[in-house]
Amino acid sequence: MKILKQLWLVAALILATSLILLQSDREQRNRNVRKQADTYPSIAVMQITSTTVLDSYVAGVLERLTEQGYCAPDGKNIKIYNPQGDFATATAMARDIAAGPYDMAITASTVALQVFSKANTSTQKTHVFGGVTDPYGAGVGITGPEPDQHPSYMAGVGTFQPVESAIRIASEMNPGLKRLGVVWNPGEQCSEACLNKARKICKELGIALVETNAANTSEVSDAARAVIARDVDAVWVGGDTVAMSAIGLIIDLAGKAEIPVFTNAPMDTEKGALFGLGADYHTVGQYAADIAVAILKGKSPSTFRIDDVIPEQLSLNRSVLAGLKGNWKITPTVETLLAKQKTTSEQKPLAPEPQKVAPVRTEPFQLRIVLYSETEFAERCREGFLDGLRQAGYTEGVDYKLMNYNAQGDMSTLSSIMTTVKAGQVDLLAVVSTPALQAALRQAGEDTNIVFTGVGDGVRAGAGESETDHLPNVTGITTRSPFAGMARIIKETLPDARRVGTLFTPAEINSVLYKGWFAEALEKEGLELAAVPVTSSADVAQCAIELCGQDIDAVAQVVDNLTRPGFALIARKASQKELPVYVFDSAQMNEGGAICLARDYYDAGLEAAQKAVRVLGGERPGNIPFSNTRSEKLILNPDLTARYGLRISEELKKNAVIFTPEN
Repeated sequence: MKILKQLWLVAALILATSLILLQSDREQRNRNVRKQADTYPSIAVMQITSTTVLDSYVAGVLERLTEQGYCAPDGKNIKIYNPQGDFATATAMARDIAAGPYDMAITASTVALQVFSKANTSTQKTHVFGGVTDPYGAGVGITGPEPDQHPSYMAGVGTFQPVESAIRIASEMNPGLKRLGVVWNPGEQCSEACLNKARKICKELGIALVETNAANTSEVSDAARAVIARDVDAVWVGGDTVAMSAIGLIIDLAGKAEIPVFTNAPMDTEKGALFGLGADYHTVGQYAADIAVAILKGKSPSTFRIDDVIPEQLSLNRSVLAGLKGNWKITPTVETLLAKQKTTSEQKPLAPEPQKVAPVRTEPFQLRIVLYSETEFAERCREGFLDGLRQAGYTEGVDYKLMNYNAQGDMSTLSSIMTTVKAGQVDLLAVVSTPALQAALRQAGEDTNIVFTGVGDGVRAGAGESETDHLPNVTGITTRSPFAGMARIIKETLPDARRVGTLFTPAEINSVLYKGWFAEALEKEGLELAAVPVTSSADVAQCAIELCGQDIDAVAQVVDNLTRPGFALIARKASQKELPVYVFDSAQMNEGGAICLARDYYDAGLEAAQKAVRVLGGERPGNIPFSNTRSEKLILNPDLTARYGLRISEELKKNAVIFTPEN
């Protein structure tokens, strides 16, 4: 009996221990399940710039990741990087992603693929790409479609746009189409690949392809005007990110000449294109996300083929067609494609007429633009900003109500303006120049969305820690002068030079920064900067005399608010000492500049408007990185370069605009 009791006691202890272990295991399993549910992969998404095509692709990626449960409810596990076409910023972002704590990078566009691939060479972070015209020709180690023909840590899809089909449709819609214009960037591999297709089909159809180049958005306006002036019957825009970024401008210029624009991006009809035949990039983005999800579930990137995915889509703008002169008409081919799309539930509705980017609102947005002073650069920024809003489909008085303010260079007036803006609880405040931005940061309030332009360094002005880590209510375009480029030009055109002089304003942060950056750039070229401080406008003439009396070989005036109005005095004193003057502001060519390498402030305004449109559309400014303007303009004054014996190479002439004095 005693033995039975002992056995029962042992059995009870074993059972109790088992129950405890079972409960413990259940609790651990539950904790693991909760951990899995609460843990999301860290993903970086990088698009090279904001265009309808790439925005649609990224939206498709995010939608599918959300559907598959790989996007946290607050979205914090996915970070969007967008350098807005600035290559230097893109390179820095790519390095951050490659070195960062991300489980995967997803890129949009050929350039993003190339930039990130270079940064990722040693890290070899898992990389999924899409929105790429020709991955085999991108130079990133992809030699063919098979799994063993690409780096083992990379997977994705190509999307070669139906260039030939688009041009064939245009030819059918207008048999009289004999001259077709195109603006393209020779620096983009994807653009050149599309152009080669266009050349082939145009030759087959007996169409003369009239080409002009634009290496950045600041060159698009002149390039588009040049090609339109060559008596073209239509303009085509293919897979070129520079041209696509300025598609509204191209359409506007072509419209004034009463010729249509057609593209390989279906959504461009919403901006006034006649038709767009291309891939549905939202679907392409979903396809790329499917690859990403499969990899996150355990499949190796090395097992994927890299094929072309082209979910073809045609969009027609009937309003544009109805307003065209000549023989443009809908053909049976177009009718068939449109009818086919109407019967496919997955296709998006076609745009019957131009649609506005602006969201539907019962009341217009309240916008304010604040300038620190009445200068040409500030006015050019403002003009570009307003034109950018117009190109995006916003109409003043209908979509937004605008009030302009100008402090006329007076800080107390600027302070009063910001107090007024804060009290008005506006939807968007656009500021031009560093003083205006700093005043807005101090006084406009944390709830005011701010977009800046004409600012040398938004970070140093107090708007954040970096271009991507900044205040939640601020974004914008910086206009840092091209100091390295200017230093090289001075060395090339004045090879015996040793010292270059400039005036700067210690009270202006932009001026101090510019002086330092310019000195560093000159030093790399073996040159020294002699800088004389100016404390008031009354001192400009005397300081210019002091500067030109020093042992310098040229004057290169950095841009600031104090010396700008007195530049004519500076140039005159330099001329008296037979010193050539190099400038960073194109307006100063009218006052004695011999060579100018400048940012285009109008284009900086356009680029700021692109960010403003995103903010008005509901995007948080804090999620939109600062970026330096992509624009750059080289101007030569032949009379002054000859007077001072500056060496002007053929290459320099080729890339320059020849200065024409204003009457």
